[in-house]
Amino acid sequence: MISVVKVFNTIRDLCNEDQRGFVTPEVFNSFAEVAQEAVYERMRDAYLNTARLKRSNIDLGGVDSEARAIKDSLSDYLDEVVIDTTGDNSFDRSVFKKPSDLDRIVSIETFDGDGDDIVGGYSCDLVFDIDKVSMLQRSNLSSPTEEYPVAIVMNDIEVIPTPTSSIKLVYYRRPSSRYVTKVGRTSPGDLDRGTPPRYAVSTANQAIGLYILDSSNTRDFDLPKEYYKDLVDEISSMMGVRLRDPLISNYAAQQQAKA
Repeated sequence: MISVVKVFNTIRDLCNEDQRGFVTPEVFNSFAEVAQEAVYERMRDAYLNTARLKRSNIDLGGVDSEARAIKDSLSDYLDEVVIDTTGDNSFDRSVFKKPSDLDRIVSIETFDGDGDDIVGGYSCDLVFDIDKVSMLQRSNLSSPTEEYPVAIVMNDIEVIPTPTSSIKLVYYRRPSSRYVTKVGRTSPGDLDRGTPPRYAVSTANQAIGLYILDSSNTRDFDLPKEYYKDLVDEISSMMGVRLRDPLISNYAAQQQAKA
């Protein structure tokens, strides 16, 4: 994770506007989530581009592999969850709600029961084109069965044939934020799902740029530490546009071009 306090202080020092009160926690927070999403998207794009490096025999492979390094970073966003059905729809399919932080699905398995009473455990074929479902169901060779189920990924996840009471979903989640300090039963660094990164203050004096951190409500960025510079560059670019400061915008653009 990346410290939101460190990033905030870096941006304020870089912009050199703290004495005029432009770089406030409110302004910083308005950019924090968008910047984090932008860095995350670049992480995914970089992983997709590693295929080109492999084809060109440029990737070193092994521990020095660029693809391995990026995949290791993205592994922080891999999650596994068991979801219970919301019932059957009019097409006799078991319906399951997607997680709110779902990014991309890795795999789906039928999962009925728990412990030694698990029934199923069959991997689903993923179908994203609804037109293919009717073709599969009409086929004498590929019609879905209990051992070979099909998961239709649309607004919800629908599994055929029924009945399937639960599924085990492995997926990449979207980034959210991390706890800075112990709050309730959570520990520093624990994931706070659905909450964006933020710099919270308990006392603020905008005239002199003094802010007292409220650590219990502050949330760190949900990004690997090696992306600290990318995050600073992204926020400084947004900040330069807001302050109409071409020096800051040009600095951020140059840094991003070097990446």
